[in-house]
Amino acid sequence: MLQGTIVENSLTDPTVLGDLSILKSWPEGSWKLHQVQLDREQAIELATFLADGPWYMHFWEPGTEDVLVVFKDKTFDIKYSDKSTWEEAVAYGKSTGVPEEQLDFLIY
Repeated sequence: MLQGTIVENSLTDPTVLGDLSILKSWPEGSWKLHQVQLDREQAIELATFLADGPWYMHFWEPGTEDVLVVFKDKTFDIKYSDKSTWEEAVAYGKSTGVPEEQLDFLIY
C-alpha cells in the first residue's frame, strides 16, 4: 500500500476521496489536505481527477525509497534518496507551472 497527501482543491471531483482510506484531514491556508492510503492502481487513476493547472500528487511505500509522482498526463517512479531519478519529474512539473520549491516529494 502507498501513502500520500492529496490537496482536495486539486481535484475536479472531490467525491472520489470517498473511495480512499483517509488517515487524516486538515486545513492548510485555503487548501484542504487529506493523508490517504491506497494502492498503485488507485493512485494512477486519481490522475484523471486532477484539475487543469499546476497540480500533482505523490505517493510512497512506507519503509522504502519508492515514490510515485502523479501528474494529470504523466507518472514517474523515483527513488527518494537518488535525486538523479527526480530530474524528469521535476522538469515536467516545472513545465506545467508547479514552482520548483513545491517539487520536493516529501515522504514521512
